[in-house]
Formats: sequence, structure tokens, C-alpha cells
Amino acid sequence: MTMVEAGLGISILAELILHRTNYRIALRPTDPPIYRTIAIGYKDVHSLPIASKRFIEYLQAHIHELP
Repeated sequence: MTMVEAGLGISILAELILHRTNYRIALRPTDPPIYRTIAIGYKDVHSLPIASKRFIEYLQAHIHELP
């Protein structure tokens, strides 16, 4: 982002990063919009810690509310 701010190039960044930046850069959406798939991988559901199991259950229950 320092190089972009200095006028030395462009960058494609995740939107979440751009919400907390102090850089003076112009933000432009892509056309068409770019999306990515994020996944959770694990070897065996039975060996997961309880917190991980609950997190996965929460995500599955609220999948349609996620951005």
C-alpha cells in the first residue's frame, strides 16, 4: 500500500483490510466484482476441539447471513 500511495502501482486487496488503513489511496471497485471462496479444512470431525466443532456448527447454521 505504500507503493500504491506513492503512485508506483496498483493493488487488489481484501475489502476488510481497506477499512482500517491510514494510507491515502483511492479505492475503486472491480468490474465485474471479484469474489473468493473460503473453506474450513480438518482431518476428522471427532478429533476437533469442542470450540472448533461449535464454530463450524455456528457457521453452518448462519451460512446465509454471512457476507
